[in-house]
Amino acid sequence: MSEYDSTYPWYQTLTDEKSLEQGDIIENCKVLLFKPESYEGLLSEGSSIAVDVFSKTFIIMSQSCDLMNDKIDSVIVCPLLSLAELKSNNEYYQSSSGREELRKGNQPAYHLLNNVGLHGADEDFYCVSFYHIYSLPKSYLQKLVGGRERKRLLPPYKEHLSQSFARYFMRVGLPSGICFNEIKNY
Repeated sequence: MSEYDSTYPWYQTLTDEKSLEQGDIIENCKVLLFKPESYEGLLSEGSSIAVDVFSKTFIIMSQSCDLMNDKIDSVIVCPLLSLAELKSNNEYYQSSSGREELRKGNQPAYHLLNNVGLHGADEDFYCVSFYHIYSLPKSYLQKLVGGRERKRLLPPYKEHLSQSFARYFMRVGLPSGICFNEIKNY
């Protein structure tokens, strides 16, 4: 462990803590998704709707102040995937240059986190994926985490994650860049 890591630990382990904060890692969290064949049913009154249920590890992205002060009923979460999982799903991250770009923060849809040690074991690094963002009821998450051990991302890493999330959404796609040849008196 480097001197920097010992000065600023990445995670805190929580046990029997029901409060939620930005950076809380929620394992085995079930999410409902509408099945594509149900989209038409969503538009009609009284139609049956088919859903898929899947379980994943998520990290809370909603601001801690909003969670603690009961300003929100729904909590924004993003999936957490191991670096090994990301590498197996995307050939680019199998290369050392791809992983280095991820480490530098040059991949806006992902944010790299240090080893989390989920399940009490030394594991791979993890990535927060901003490609899929979910909103879950706060009351559901509070019941889910009550009595369960979990990890909480600590400052300054929590704020760094929040900045990455904001940068992902504030990107602006322009139709074209500025061409200096077209500007008179340049």
